[in-house]
Amino acid sequence: MQRLLILCAALFAALLLASCATLSREQCEAGDWRSIGFGDGADGRPADRISSHVEACSEFGIPVDNALYQSGRTEGLRVYCRLNNAERQGRAGERYYGVCQGDLGVAFARVHDAGRDVFNLEAELNSLDSDIDSKLAELRRSDLTAEEIATLTRELTFLQSDRRRLESRVRSADQNLALVRRQEESRLNQAGISY
Repeated sequence: MQRLLILCAALFAALLLASCATLSREQCEAGDWRSIGFGDGADGRPADRISSHVEACSEFGIPVDNALYQSGRTEGLRVYCRLNNAERQGRAGERYYGVCQGDLGVAFARVHDAGRDVFNLEAELNSLDSDIDSKLAELRRSDLTAEEIATLTRELTFLQSDRRRLESRVRSADQNLALVRRQEESRLNQAGISY
């Protein structure tokens, strides 16, 4: 029995390690490092992502061409580091790794953060909607006492009031995002930086 447990643990560890590899053997053998770098840059991956690729390909005895990778990554970052992408990534709740440089990087982070605020509030609103739906489902039960109905109705009233306040906060966060975006676009225009 103990031998079986050890074997299962070893298999699980091997599967876990294999699932962590950033590149497959085929990708390592193809060696399209410029494209791999471009993809990582266009996805906003941090600079240390290459170390994961080096580790993955070293398992197959295949070296990584750092110069080609970095060249591709730089091209990919030009695609990623745009204010419309900052807004899209923030609104989607995606993490920003601080990969955009200089004034554009500052603008990207500000717009991303404002977009992330909208995402977080919308997530709260979705959670609150689930709570409201749950209370409404409880109210539809036919076996409730008058006291239970009164309690659920009060709870539902509080939740709906919270929802109205949260909707207002979402609208404010949306307006703030638009304001931050306009401010950063203006600042970058004055500096002659394309965004």
